[in-house]
Amino acid sequence: MRYRGFRHGPAAVIERLNQGEMVDPSEYYFRTAPFFETASEKYGWLNRIVTVAMGHRLPDGPVYQVFEVL
Repeated sequence: MRYRGFRHGPAAVIERLNQGEMVDPSEYYFRTAPFFETASEKYGWLNRIVTVAMGHRLPDGPVYQVFEVL
């Protein structure tokens, strides 16, 4: 998987995120466009779809909700 996206917000909010604090996702913008590439027959359908994602950051890493664009 590869993706491009944006995460931005007020400097104080981004600093809190960078320090590993829990920050309400409504306080900043975090969107991506993931692209998948797999040789798996089972998951080959991922190679043929367009997706967008909303993300938020937890202290131990990002979490994404990925949606197929129909």
